[in-house]
Amino acid sequence: MSTTEPHVEVTPTRESPLHPGVKLERRLPPFYASFFYAFPAAVSWIWLYFQKPGLSTELWVPATWPRDLAIGVGAGLSIVGLSILLGRLFRWPRRLEAEFGWILGAQKGWEIVWIALLSGCAEEYLFRGALQQKFGLVAATIVFAVIHWPLNPNFLPWPFVSGAVGLGLGGLAIWTRGLVAPAAAHVVLNLINLRRITRRFAAWDEERANRYVDTGKDS
Repeated sequence: MSTTEPHVEVTPTRESPLHPGVKLERRLPPFYASFFYAFPAAVSWIWLYFQKPGLSTELWVPATWPRDLAIGVGAGLSIVGLSILLGRLFRWPRRLEAEFGWILGAQKGWEIVWIALLSGCAEEYLFRGALQQKFGLVAATIVFAVIHWPLNPNFLPWPFVSGAVGLGLGGLAIWTRGLVAPAAAHVVLNLINLRRITRRFAAWDEERANRYVDTGKDS
């Protein structure tokens, strides 16, 4: 008499690059994201308040905010288009996509929206708000690039990409004299690219992912 073992679906896991032995669950919990981004937002508000009370309001609610919002959305869509084009031409952007697909592939749609809003607004508040107001465009951009340190060799292009994007976002902040445009661009960029990546890598298949990285095709 023979018995058939029931099929059990196993969710792939990978060790955390920062904490060996800790398994990643392929998503960033919204509570953790909220807690993580609340800290730079609070630091930025305090920093700017002691420079000038009301400065945060001036940066976030300028009289030209509708124009700045439109500029930011347009800039974000342009960066998304450029990232898609680079992904079709070169292997390294596809490798980055696959790495993020592994880390965040199980993220739900509403979680992606929340993370995009949190990351875009909090990071712009800190880097293009607090740091750039105090130390200038170059210093803020360098720090922004450095904090996107590669988690493993596949992430090596990440600081350079982040630096280039940060330079553009800093330019938007200078041009519009506020944070609405760079924050809108950052949110749009994160929202669309994270959604693209998580759709592609929602179900992880190592062979399919490698084929996509090598050829640009996953079927």
